[in-house]
Amino acid sequence: MVARSFFAFDNDALIVTSSSAGGIVGNGIINNSNTPNGTVFEYSSSFGTTVTIDDTGGGTNTFNDGLPGSHTVLDGGGIVTNGNGVESESLIFLQALDDDGNLVGPQITIFVFSQNGNFSDVWGFASSAPLQDGVSYQKVGGNNAGASNYADYITCFGPGTKILTNAGNRPVEELQVGDMVWTQHHKMQPIRWIGQTTVEAKGAFAPIVLAPGALENDRELIVSPEHRMCMRLPSAELLFGAEEVLVAAKYLTNLPGVSVREGGMITYTHFMFDRHEIIYANGQLSESFFLSDLSVGALEQHQAAELRALFPYMDQGTDAFGSTAAMVLKAKEASVLAYLYAKHAA
Repeated sequence: MVARSFFAFDNDALIVTSSSAGGIVGNGIINNSNTPNGTVFEYSSSFGTTVTIDDTGGGTNTFNDGLPGSHTVLDGGGIVTNGNGVESESLIFLQALDDDGNLVGPQITIFVFSQNGNFSDVWGFASSAPLQDGVSYQKVGGNNAGASNYADYITCFGPGTKILTNAGNRPVEELQVGDMVWTQHHKMQPIRWIGQTTVEAKGAFAPIVLAPGALENDRELIVSPEHRMCMRLPSAELLFGAEEVLVAAKYLTNLPGVSVREGGMITYTHFMFDRHEIIYANGQLSESFFLSDLSVGALEQHQAAELRALFPYMDQGTDAFGSTAAMVLKAKEASVLAYLYAKHAA
């Protein structure tokens, strides 16, 4: 059995308020093929929960379309029945609407989930980025091939994190654009952009907490699940061709002192340089914000707009930002490294 947990919403969290298909107005989100472009939804945040399924399809990172027998609900969180076969049915692309009805902000992908092999039997959805309570979103596209990854895309630091700067260790909340931060490969570098995201500390957005000494951190370190730690181990070079690698915090929860902390709200802080950098956070080597289509899609509208103003090349894509500062490990690779790290530390 391979259990996969992710943050999902009941389909009634997105209610159709207008559509050229009048029969769906007033209903929750349904399959892409039944939802015309231009359909408008209103989002309510009160329907989210953690769902756990058994991925019997081989333990990959993919929630498949068309294979309900390979994905069985272990804990439906009250929005889908335990034991049901489920699939990631289709994709719906949304953009927010401002008060004047204009499309604003980045495109957000909604992953529509069905059950029992019936594409019309939709029970919920997940989102590639946090949605904002009470905001209206318009469908701008979609895809009937719905296979998706078990992932969230927020990469940022939790409150209280101390960042090494030219003025010593400073709380991340106090940093400003232009402040000089120590980087492993390029010495002191100025911060080009800072943003914050506040979400419910639950499910896919619940922070990962590293107790003092869990890695090299000298005090408790709180980060988002996708935030990557820089780890150095001699055996890593033999296995992966690089002694220094980046590992998402969510892949380290089997290590002593690394855990998930749910409850309340949490504000994550992101900051970025002209390139991806490795920095010191609470004494632990970690990453700065990495500019990619997925990471930008996870930001709030005004933050994404600010980035586009600072980095005009984003209109042609984010590849010009460059590659990550170190090799990034996938889930299976990370589990091997975590095992070796635990043995090395014992």
